[in-house]
Amino acid sequence: MFCQLNEAIADFRAGKFLVLVDAQEREDEGDLILAAERVSTVKINRMLQEARGLLHLATTEAHLSRLGVGLLDPRNSDWTTPRFGLPFDAREGIETGVSAADRTTSIQCALNPDTGPADIVIPGHVFPLAARPEGLLSRQGHTEGAVELARQAGLFPAAVMSEVMTADGAMAKGQQLVDFATSFGCRLIDVEQLHQAVLGG
Repeated sequence: MFCQLNEAIADFRAGKFLVLVDAQEREDEGDLILAAERVSTVKINRMLQEARGLLHLATTEAHLSRLGVGLLDPRNSDWTTPRFGLPFDAREGIETGVSAADRTTSIQCALNPDTGPADIVIPGHVFPLAARPEGLLSRQGHTEGAVELARQAGLFPAAVMSEVMTADGAMAKGQQLVDFATSFGCRLIDVEQLHQAVLGG
């Protein structure tokens, strides 16, 4: 069901989509992911239309700090909960911030090495997630997996992600994720494959 890690890395580096699946005993869900360096309006629009979940920018806490994007204060949650940052937009080059084109511009702005806090508007419409500093060694989540995959591909450690949902609004699981990847035309990879690669070092 899952592709080889080297195949996933090559696809990610080339700007192709992947479905990243976590363990059955965890969430047993899949995220459609794309290297943040490879975003385009067409790709973001396709994610919004077909994956149907919330669009996130997964990256490092250090990167968000450089942008002046703080983390939300967790409440009634535990260490397994994703670390959400304050939603943001690019300060210039967008309209309302909601469109696929605007979100693409905001993501590209965030990845620009010259971008600083003065170039970012909070609140906005790009929802950041901060990978834990220890990465997959401390949390085997989609966020850490996507950021690690970007690293393995030699890209900026950031990825755009959207949860895969079914047409009736439920979370896609198991065979539904396989069927989605087949119809979407992308490969599936398991978070645990990346975890084992990190452990093997």
